[in-house]
Amino acid sequence: MKVVAIGGVAASMSAVSKLKRLKPNTEIIVYEDGEVLSYGACGLPYYISDEIQEADALVARTKEEFAKKGIEVRTFHRVEEVDDETKRIRVKNLKSGEEFFDFYDKLIIGTGAKAIVPPWDGKDLENIFTLSNYEDGLAIKKALEDESIQDVTIIGAGFIGVEMIEAFHTRKKNIRVIQLDPQILPLFDGEMMDDVEQYLTSLGINLHLSESVVSFKGDKRVKQVITDQDTYDTDLVVISIGVKPNTKFLQSSSIDLSANEAVITNKQMETNVKDVYAAGDCSVIYHQLFEGNRYIPMGHNANKQGRIIAYHIAGEPIDFKGVLGTTVIKILDKEAGKTGLSEKEAKLLNKKYDTITITGNNHAGYYPNPEKIKVKIVYEEPSHKILGAQLVGGKGAALRIDIFAVAIHAGLKVEDLIYLDLAYAPPFSGVWDVVQIAAQQVK
Repeated sequence: MKVVAIGGVAASMSAVSKLKRLKPNTEIIVYEDGEVLSYGACGLPYYISDEIQEADALVARTKEEFAKKGIEVRTFHRVEEVDDETKRIRVKNLKSGEEFFDFYDKLIIGTGAKAIVPPWDGKDLENIFTLSNYEDGLAIKKALEDESIQDVTIIGAGFIGVEMIEAFHTRKKNIRVIQLDPQILPLFDGEMMDDVEQYLTSLGINLHLSESVVSFKGDKRVKQVITDQDTYDTDLVVISIGVKPNTKFLQSSSIDLSANEAVITNKQMETNVKDVYAAGDCSVIYHQLFEGNRYIPMGHNANKQGRIIAYHIAGEPIDFKGVLGTTVIKILDKEAGKTGLSEKEAKLLNKKYDTITITGNNHAGYYPNPEKIKVKIVYEEPSHKILGAQLVGGKGAALRIDIFAVAIHAGLKVEDLIYLDLAYAPPFSGVWDVVQIAAQQVK
């Protein structure tokens, strides 16, 4: 059996690595259009901040290490077309320009996504960057070697944009954030971000919410960002307003794509075409609470999806129950986590729900330096089954979200949290954890 994988980062490499362990005699070829593979893209902001000093630290395995495991990787090779009727792909060698065809028995599509950049005037000026791959991270960090770069602008305050706030703050830059939405991190409910926005503003970070970029100005390098409200001087810009799946090469195939051009798959990561699978940021994933496919480009999802593909190809399919959209983020000295449905999403789905929001300490009040954590629980009425949760605050806020992820996965009610045997010691929690205090408020 010959397996061809397109793309050499999380989804594909997770799939082929596991498949090789399950079926050592499988012939595997991976085509990757870049030079570096199997790297931790989520670590790039911390490389730019210099908290991770060597880019190589982000690379899990090299081309040579995969070769030792019997996995052939061809870097600088871009797949231009998939002919699913003949099980043939057209490949271009980006160094020589040569094009050739290859055949597969099973095909894995893991081509990821690229940053969305609207057709703004001046978008091609120097020092305007996106951050969606390894090379982007290297380019931004190299640009910051120029000490004259002091004023930086981040367009978009989703996860990448907010992580870049920390990266630039650590590098002692003057930061301006322009966000179309009326809040940062719009995946969260608005009131959960109020304290975080005040915190960032107190650090001198300029937040421009409900503001839209119009264009850029400069000679060779960007010098100004023009919005619908004002004009701002800048030395460097990072655009992080969202991503789009890298699936243009599939448009002539029979493979079904969603409205945003992500590959549509079932719970086994199979496409509508036999023997063709997709995973990671180029595809959709099943969401338990939406009871259908959603586009959730996250590295941990990609690795799970890749593993599911490997088991399926090996003839040992796993019953994948789907995801909850669980995510966490560090915002300088603050943390945030979300799983399941936000209140906004519960409304969108016409759920009968209620919410409870409380603020408590991250550890015993008498232990030095307690920090506040805000907890919001979204639960179904009248059953009290947990639909979602969000935690925002100081140390320990983010990973507490895992309690709720397990609870939702297991179908627990809010009351089930109250008497859970959670760990207690004064440096870590009160005798009643803040999660349990929130659960006690539900009537």
